[in-house]
Amino acid sequence: MLTKKHMYSRGVSRSLCFFLLIFCSFFSINSFLINPTYIFGLLTLIFSFFFFNGKVDKLEFIFYVYFFISILLFFIAIYYFSIITNDEKILSSILYLYCILLGSQTIALGMLLSREKRVSIYRVVYSFLIIFMILELFFRVVFAGGHASSFYDYKQSLFFTDSNFSSFIVLFFLMFALFLKDKKIYNIGVAKFSILIFLLVMTFSRASIFAYFVGYLFVRSNIKYKTAIFFSFLIVYFYVFYRMVSNYIDGASYRDLDGSFNSKFYLISVAIDNYSKLPLVNKFFGIGLNNFPYYADGRFAHNIFITFIYEFGYLGSIGFILFIFYSYKKIGKDYTYLLIPMLVAGFSLFSAYMPFFFVLSACMYIEIKKNHGKTDMGAI
Repeated sequence: MLTKKHMYSRGVSRSLCFFLLIFCSFFSINSFLINPTYIFGLLTLIFSFFFFNGKVDKLEFIFYVYFFISILLFFIAIYYFSIITNDEKILSSILYLYCILLGSQTIALGMLLSREKRVSIYRVVYSFLIIFMILELFFRVVFAGGHASSFYDYKQSLFFTDSNFSSFIVLFFLMFALFLKDKKIYNIGVAKFSILIFLLVMTFSRASIFAYFVGYLFVRSNIKYKTAIFFSFLIVYFYVFYRMVSNYIDGASYRDLDGSFNSKFYLISVAIDNYSKLPLVNKFFGIGLNNFPYYADGRFAHNIFITFIYEFGYLGSIGFILFIFYSYKKIGKDYTYLLIPMLVAGFSLFSAYMPFFFVLSACMYIEIKKNHGKTDMGAI
């Protein structure tokens, strides 16, 4: 029988593990030979399994199912891609699997904590996030020195590949903050929210900044018809994408609008031109994450559609879509707090390494399932 001291110690350990899972979703020092977050995150995952209580939540179970299906699909994809080239990459696929597990274990630990403990952890998380992102901005300014000729000179990051990745993190945590406030769970306050907005702007990622505004307007739309509005948005989104790609292929250029934006259409045209070279088995199973550069002279996919069509393949894309639909079913229309920004930003900026998406999806699910009261509210 556990004593009160042992029960308290176990409760603290659960809280610490829950905090570390969320912390690992944004922490990174990419300039090191081995990013310490991979080691730190792996140890946290191992630590999290010691709290298994014999019960598995339904969405947590789906996370596990998706994890094992993804293992199989990536294995087949990379095996057949290795027949084409000896330069196949496997790390990004492994990291994607790691992201899924972070999400599953976030549910497993979060369900064991009281609402008050989770809120106190969110408070600490946002403080750590802001400190970390201020440091990330500081080092980008230092790297640029006093000779920067454009904002592109401020995008080189010590912690991430570039500031586009840091913008993705700030974007999703901003949307999660809006969710927490709107559900009357926790308000990070005007000061923290304003700092995060400033940090988002200072990433100079037009895709993430635009995605935030679209996401903000969407979540402030009519609550009653939000699901209908979401699916209407999807129809318009795919139609606009189709028209813009068709116009580019027919000779149009978006260079005057934005050179970086125009380059994404160039990558799409390269993907279309080379798709016939992809073996049938790889069309179904994909080529594994971060292997698109083989077909694009070393250029990364950057685009959500290229990533799924090439690197995930038909089956991997269907698997992800089914996972998202089931998550939407369990979380409800509030899942659009994360889905809208991902789709909007994903047109120009997308990374399959997105632990923050799986972890915040898990946190959102926990709060939807267990939220029955109000606490710590103010105004943003």
